Amino acid sequence: MMESQTTLEKKIVELKNSNQIPQNSRPKIQRVAEYLRNRTNLEKHYSPKLVSIGPIHHGNINLKLGEKYKLMWSAKYIENSGFILEDLHKKIADNIDELKGHFGDDVLTLTGQSLEGFGSLEEKLSWMLFVDGCSLLYILETVMWFDEPGHVDIKLDQLVLLITDVLLLENQLPYKVLKLLWEDNNEGELIKIMRNFPNCLRLVIPVSEKEKEAPADYIQEEEHSVSITNEWQSETPTHLLDVQRKLMLPTSNSKVK
Repeated sequence: MMESQTTLEKKIVELKNSNQIPQNSRPKIQRVAEYLRNRTNLEKHYSPKLVSIGPIHHGNINLKLGEKYKLMWSAKYIENSGFILEDLHKKIADNIDELKGHFGDDVLTLTGQSLEGFGSLEEKLSWMLFVDGCSLLYILETVMWFDEPGHVDIKLDQLVLLITDVLLLENQLPYKVLKLLWEDNNEGELIKIMRNFPNCLRLVIPVSEKEKEAPADYIQEEEHSVSITNEWQSETPTHLLDVQRKLMLPTSNSKVK
């Protein structure tokens, strides 16, 4: 009876403290709400076709080929950067408690259900973020040569899937991961390659005859119809998709052409 009373008292206190909607101090990477995912033909817009980035779709049996590609891209990034692999991984491992806070609790719970031979959730997650982060940075760095798939050692049709995969809401990495792994002390260069990623969308979006004949600077001017101020750059982005969102949405001081 005493235990039941204690439980009831706890529930009463919990209810009294629940009169406000909880507000996270920062956005978290989490799964798309079920009421959206369960709508007919919508799940395909949230699930990657070639590579998983981050923990949500990690281990998907249909993405095994992508795991091999990520290891290859990670190895190339580490080689090109001149870093020692163990030192680079340590940057992630040393910050794993903070990085865990960038993911929803449900994502961490699912990730910890199968440790895949690792000793702990933290060990598994730090290795996953390390590999995925290095591979994503390699992709971002080679974006200017995406019209030549040989630079990423995949076929053109797979390249199209890759481009769309890394922009999926459930396929994001915390910006902090990319910052820790970035080869250059100039963080502005990291933001720059993240902002330039839409340039490769010409591979998946047909261009008009006018654009084919126009010089590159003309195409760039036509594609960016909204002039975004540098105001948002003072804020730390959440992830790659967040950078693209801020580029596309006008601010209060934006000028529309």
